[in-house]
Amino acid sequence: MKFRDVLASALSNLTRHKARTALTTVGVVVGILTIVTMVSLGIGVQREMGDAFNSVGLETVRLYPVEADADAFNPLGQPERTKILTAELVDQLAARDDVLEVTPFLRLPGGIRMTLRLDGHEVEAAPYGPMPADVLEPFEAPPRTLAGVEEPPAAGGGVVITSALLEDLGVAEDQYASLVGRDVELVLHAPRGESQAFPLQIVGVEEQKWRASVALASPDRLDMLRWWYNDPEYMAHRGYDEIAIRAVSLNDAVQIVDWLSGLGFEVQSLKTMLDMANRGMIIIQTMLGSVGALALLVASIGIANTMIMSVYERTKEIGILKAVGAAPGQIRALFVIEASLIGLLGGVVGTILGWLLGKGLNWLALRVLEWQEVTMEGTFFVVSWWLVLAALAFGTLVGLLAGLYPAARAARLAPLDALRYE
Repeated sequence: MKFRDVLASALSNLTRHKARTALTTVGVVVGILTIVTMVSLGIGVQREMGDAFNSVGLETVRLYPVEADADAFNPLGQPERTKILTAELVDQLAARDDVLEVTPFLRLPGGIRMTLRLDGHEVEAAPYGPMPADVLEPFEAPPRTLAGVEEPPAAGGGVVITSALLEDLGVAEDQYASLVGRDVELVLHAPRGESQAFPLQIVGVEEQKWRASVALASPDRLDMLRWWYNDPEYMAHRGYDEIAIRAVSLNDAVQIVDWLSGLGFEVQSLKTMLDMANRGMIIIQTMLGSVGALALLVASIGIANTMIMSVYERTKEIGILKAVGAAPGQIRALFVIEASLIGLLGGVVGTILGWLLGKGLNWLALRVLEWQEVTMEGTFFVVSWWLVLAALAFGTLVGLLAGLYPAARAARLAPLDALRYE
């Protein structure tokens, strides 16, 4: 028997019992489908995360002050800082040839209470931005500017407000443009019972439906911090809360990290964060893929059982093949090929269904997030070419291994005993 004859015979035997072949293949389909879906999720999330980091720039370095006891909770104030981020340090960094951009940032206290006052109406408001380059929300689409500019002026005096805040004020969307240039007051309310109003001018309106907030520049934040802590020399005592540094290249970013670490500052590199995230995703992919591997283990038992039953049913056929000159190796190859074809068929169907399931789940996830008014974009399920090849090879290998024992059993049958088998 030539290999072509063995292959044709294997295909004929599988189509002879279509129902049994289909049921046996279902186990492989479920296992491959699970692996493809789970691993494609890991690939998609990892790719989106990498794109987000790359869009920000892996050459971005984030610098933080050093605190005496950052873990200690102090309800009356902030932990003491042993090394502060000063304006002089910002100037020193900006003067370096290997630095493209330096962005200092001041945070307002988490428990601060702020209200916005406009035309006699006053509503709660939360401060945000302008933030340094950040990737904490890599899938979130950038907010849409509805009127004016998207960021407050760096020199201060202006504020960007969100559409959610204007809804609280009862302002209709067609009135947003008329608000640009209007004077408003941001009022801070201290726990000690005092309050202070800070006059500002509306410079823009940003689409944000779930958070009534305002964007403030660093000079205005500094004025508020000085009043909140009753400390006119706030910068000399506390400095900036964070500095984002954009280096010329990734190698320059590494050198800047080493230099700042040598000065005793806390430094965080986006490349380090991405490497940690990738390692975590590999672990998650392995865990998710093991679920499908377990399903394939169960499927391999089904394939072995089917092939053993096939040996019993075709004992006389095996005897005839041996009587006409078929070698034990050819008999063994016949059953191994049949089992491998079951695995390959399950791999093909499972890969296609896994790809379709990923498409459906990705669409459903985006629709659910849209329904929750969370604007996010991304493809979270990605079936790469190597995943397709791996799935097909894995399914075929499972079938092959499951068919080894039944094939060996068939090859060992004596021709006379096989011919007398009823």
